[in-house]
Amino acid sequence: MSRDSWKGKNHDDENALYEYWIGKDINYEQIWRAYEEGKGYIDKYRSMRVHLIRIKLSYPASSLPLFNYEAILKTIKGYFHDLKHLCLSRDEYMSAGPLFLYSVERSSGLWSFLGELRQLVLFGTTLADEKLVGQRLSNIDKKIEILKKHFGDAVFTEDFQNFMQGSTPRQLEKAVQKLIKQGIEKIEISKEPFIGEIESTKSTLIDVKRELKETNNSI
Repeated sequence: MSRDSWKGKNHDDENALYEYWIGKDINYEQIWRAYEEGKGYIDKYRSMRVHLIRIKLSYPASSLPLFNYEAILKTIKGYFHDLKHLCLSRDEYMSAGPLFLYSVERSSGLWSFLGELRQLVLFGTTLADEKLVGQRLSNIDKKIEILKKHFGDAVFTEDFQNFMQGSTPRQLEKAVQKLIKQGIEKIEISKEPFIGEIESTKSTLIDVKRELKETNNSI
């Protein structure tokens, strides 16, 4: 990558490019301070009833590095946060937990995260529905009916109503569209909570994308 190829870009863009690709000018103190001061979030996790969500992405050949790792991780975590802010009440937002990365399985393209079921259902559904970007969710009543069949009281109709009525920042919408273009093949959410034994949790996974596909095809 030559400097000439970045002519016309501003200084911040250039700094971001080099930080992302070669690790130049990383603020080590800031990164480690943020981690070390985050004990409250670890305590928060321990107080949460978490479920597993797995997002299967189309990956390049396994002979290549994960070039898009940081972009995907930060978009997923940021979108999860912004959905909570958009769709939950202030009190619900303040008490809701974040999304925690559990693993990335390179051989299968699976990204596994842990979070609270109510938020995972909303998050997973909006990512599973490729009609999302710029159009909102289609056929929402049928989707909610299907989701309630699997996740019961964790499905809050008002969350989806708030999502459809809310104003998503254009920057976020574009980022989610880029994420979808990475190829979301499958989104699975566990019916049972994760209590430290991942294999038993995996056995309860529901493929939300597959379950909702029929409602999209009927539109």
